[in-house]
Amino acid sequence: MDCNQIGVRQDRGERFRPISRAPLLLSLVLALAAMLVITETASARTLLDMLFGQRPVYRERTDRLIEDGNGRRVRQPNRNRPIKRVRPRSVAPQTSTAAIPGVEIKELAIPPKLPDAKAVLVVGDFMAKGLAEGLDEAFIDAPGVRVVDKSDGSSGFVRDDHRNWPATIGSLVEAEKPAVVVIMAGANDRQQFASGQALLSDDWNREYQARINAFLEAVKKTGLPVVWVGQLSYKTRSMTNDVLAFNELYRNATEKAGGTFVDVWDGFVDQSGSFTLSGFDMSGQTARLRNNDGIGLTAAGKRKLAFYVEKPLRQMLGNATSPDIAAIKPGAPVQALPGTPQAPVTVDRVAPISLNDPELDGGSALLGAVPRGAPAPAKSARDRLVIDGVAPDGQPGRVNDFSWPKPQQ
Repeated sequence: MDCNQIGVRQDRGERFRPISRAPLLLSLVLALAAMLVITETASARTLLDMLFGQRPVYRERTDRLIEDGNGRRVRQPNRNRPIKRVRPRSVAPQTSTAAIPGVEIKELAIPPKLPDAKAVLVVGDFMAKGLAEGLDEAFIDAPGVRVVDKSDGSSGFVRDDHRNWPATIGSLVEAEKPAVVVIMAGANDRQQFASGQALLSDDWNREYQARINAFLEAVKKTGLPVVWVGQLSYKTRSMTNDVLAFNELYRNATEKAGGTFVDVWDGFVDQSGSFTLSGFDMSGQTARLRNNDGIGLTAAGKRKLAFYVEKPLRQMLGNATSPDIAAIKPGAPVQALPGTPQAPVTVDRVAPISLNDPELDGGSALLGAVPRGAPAPAKSARDRLVIDGVAPDGQPGRVNDFSWPKPQQ
């Protein structure tokens, strides 16, 4: 029997049948190759890895320990990432800026208010509260001016059961002793009176006007100037239309009482005169001025509202708004803070010049003057026809020759 063949005994006494080893070995090779392909396919991450081979992936060896030189076995550090050394946290000593050469940092300190600073009394509803915050920021560097906020967010001139401004303004003035009274109200007045007058009806307007006049008369008795700040536009169209009518009532009443009405409408609308949430702030940049509800003001909006009121207040308060004020005494001139020398003013003096002097404009001849003796330019036939209306002389024998009698030929 050949050594490359094996015999298999069959049943019923049949003789041995030789079987070759080659097919068996080929089957084993194919099985191993299939296992390798399955393993490579399972380990491949993308299609590119299957086509061009798997990319090397660096993994930290967590199961291999090495000796650190002291007889201890530690894990081997990752060679692909740099070792991050953690330094102990220590509190560094604060160095003074004066010790750094060439560096000078000036801290802006808020000057304290003077004991005799002039007070600006702000009354009204919740919009007046935002106005008071903006005025406080506007006069933050003026030690001679302080802002007193006595606003009531739910107040107005319709609900006198909650707050009666004409009846309580006198006691507020006596208690705070302000130099000027600023009022902003009306946002809560879009309602009927308790007696039943409908909003903006004739009866409602008469009653509302009477309460406004009563407030202004109460302030006038104290001898203080009053500044009435008009309403802003709002998000809802109906509210905007109502406050527009309110502003006319405020303006007429304030001007008749000798007060100052401040119109702030144009500062909180767009170019078409409609309500807008954003607008230009104090620095000229576009900023958010109103809250999402379309009623309240943001910090930038409050400061811009105060900007309109700041100008008449500075005129009324005078030198008290100066940041270099030292003391305010009744009947005494304002004293400047020490250590603020004023630079000398240089005045350039020139010799007087007569207005009739021909040398005033640098020459002795009038500009555009025609030199004497110069002949006038002769007019052309076109100029005489178009300007003067004189037709040119006709040539004999032409159709435009209208001379009569005809010359004898």
